[in-house]
Amino acid sequence: MDSGTAAVNLSLDFPPQLLAELGKLQAKFIRGEDVLLPLCRLLAEQSEAEAVLMINADAMFSEDMPTAASCWCRDPVRYLTLWKDVRNWPFAGQEQLVHCWHKFVVWPVKQSNTLVFFHTPSEEWFSFLLGFGDLIAEILMGVFTLQAADWREKIGQQIPSAFDKELFRSIVSNSDDLILVVSRTAKGSSEIIYANAAATCVSLYPRSQLIGQPVSLLFPSGPDNPEAEDLQQALELQRDLDFELYCYRADGERALVQLHLVALEQSSDASLFALLGRDRTEQRQLEQTMARTQKMQAIGQLVGGIAHDFNNILGVLKGNLELVQLKNVEPKLDNYLNTALKACQRGTELTRRLLQFSREEQFNACNCQVNQVISDLQELFAKSLTAKIRLQVKLTPNLPDIRVDTGDLEDALLNLVLNAKDAMNDNGVLTIGTGESELCGFLPGLGSKVPVESGRYVWISVLDSGCGIPLRLLDKIFDPFFTTKDKSKGTGLGLAMTYGFAKRSHGYLNVLHTGSDGTEFRLWFPAVSAKTQPQTDVMAEADLCQVKGKVRALLVDDEVELLRVLTDYCELLGIEVAAYSDPHEVLALSRQGAIDADLLITDVLMPGGINGYELASELDAKKPLSVLLISGFIGDIGVNHHEEMPYKVLHKPFELNGFAQALAEVGIAFVNKDARQAWNS
Repeated sequence: MDSGTAAVNLSLDFPPQLLAELGKLQAKFIRGEDVLLPLCRLLAEQSEAEAVLMINADAMFSEDMPTAASCWCRDPVRYLTLWKDVRNWPFAGQEQLVHCWHKFVVWPVKQSNTLVFFHTPSEEWFSFLLGFGDLIAEILMGVFTLQAADWREKIGQQIPSAFDKELFRSIVSNSDDLILVVSRTAKGSSEIIYANAAATCVSLYPRSQLIGQPVSLLFPSGPDNPEAEDLQQALELQRDLDFELYCYRADGERALVQLHLVALEQSSDASLFALLGRDRTEQRQLEQTMARTQKMQAIGQLVGGIAHDFNNILGVLKGNLELVQLKNVEPKLDNYLNTALKACQRGTELTRRLLQFSREEQFNACNCQVNQVISDLQELFAKSLTAKIRLQVKLTPNLPDIRVDTGDLEDALLNLVLNAKDAMNDNGVLTIGTGESELCGFLPGLGSKVPVESGRYVWISVLDSGCGIPLRLLDKIFDPFFTTKDKSKGTGLGLAMTYGFAKRSHGYLNVLHTGSDGTEFRLWFPAVSAKTQPQTDVMAEADLCQVKGKVRALLVDDEVELLRVLTDYCELLGIEVAAYSDPHEVLALSRQGAIDADLLITDVLMPGGINGYELASELDAKKPLSVLLISGFIGDIGVNHHEEMPYKVLHKPFELNGFAQALAEVGIAFVNKDARQAWNS
């Protein structure tokens, strides 16, 4: 029967498919073919059992599985442990009926002295055998009778079955699971005496280099592999064990193995054990990658909502303080205002950093040169380090551009530099380098195997001469709030935010290597072709001009206090304003033809089922106008990529000068008339 044949659905009627298959086996038997193994396979498929063992009842007292027994297993590993489970069957010599025993359904075949053990069959199989076991026995009576006589002959002569030996050898040798046979002497030494081909695939040691070696070659004890102690203890106590531990490979890397230890044979001189293992490294890495992604998404959703409201509060505070400062003429009061504005700026930086967890796309990305960004930051890096740390910068010239949010890149580099400083205990050499490479397959470096998009990448390296990162912590270092520093020195957000920024920029972050000589973090970003950036009128920081000509603006924000600040900002710049807190009201007026504006300034996330992007799209479709979106949190607005966003986004909270600069970028023209004089007049 083909292995793909589905098991029949047992019912009160004898399945015709099973009857047909039994007939085929009977025909093969008449032709002189050995049909016991095919019969075991057929019964396993019909019963949905993990294994089927067919044996003469007189052979149940054998220490090892009799060579005449017939067995079929779904999992080859089951073959090694099946007899150990079966040989303790306690009902020999008693009148037999179909019965359940431990994980088995046992079928004593009528008038044949044959026992058939079904390992974990379907729930209906016991009832089926009660109803149809005698019928199957009658159909196959000739098979069972002749085979029983053959069993008795083989048992009497103790002639091993070459077929069964070859079958066992084939199962073990070709198994995809690591299989080791270990001998443990009375003196306590554990030596590998057999290793299959899969053991070489997992460990990368040739079998010739495994045979005769201690188990500790593959499973050494240590702080990074504490479960190896459990393995040694189980060998000493001669007990079975199921657990996970790391196998140390010939190339120095580790593979996570799900291991099953089976005690095969015990004597006063030595004991034999089977170690059955399955490589779970890639599965575990995939689980960890998914868990980290889900954790980042959960934190992003949480902080995104909080930061959106907090940014509105900061926008109201910052805007009113700045407007008061424009009116103020008392120097002492100006000091108080500056202090308050600095506090607002700290709040702004905090929320901006938190929002790096929640942004899936960066709408302020632009082409930039990593060498230029690093060169501009060198002075800041030097001030952040101590006098005992020597900073080296090795920049590869003529690198392609990358497309990122430059501010986020600066934050990421500063985070890596400060982490390197702490790793060196303020004493050592810090090297920042750049370069270009092709990536394909998996991401270079340590930790989880991360598949990469093939292509050309620009990389930035931060290398310290510190003490290194313990291998057991590599899978945790990018988790939010994970830190080994004192609470007064770190929050555990730096690497997590850098990881989020790299992911958001379609790039990667990983530890290239770590050890007693230091650690190297590397960022990769896709290389892009250099593009001419659109030129906009850049306004000097000290200047605050008024708009040229008549500009009518439509302001939309559900935060009324912030709407008042924006109204004052616009009036200060000479812009006529119509302000609304309900986007639905604006849509209704637009459909009535009652909206006449050159400029739309709207919040992005607003209650009521419509966001600023949708509002802008509908108004812009009716009549082309300049659009400026303002928000501290973009969220899910129907735009998934930077390239799809047709409008300028200004992140809250912002200063008056930044607001004016954003207006200039969306096409609003300014003249050199000081807006402060108009505001104070």
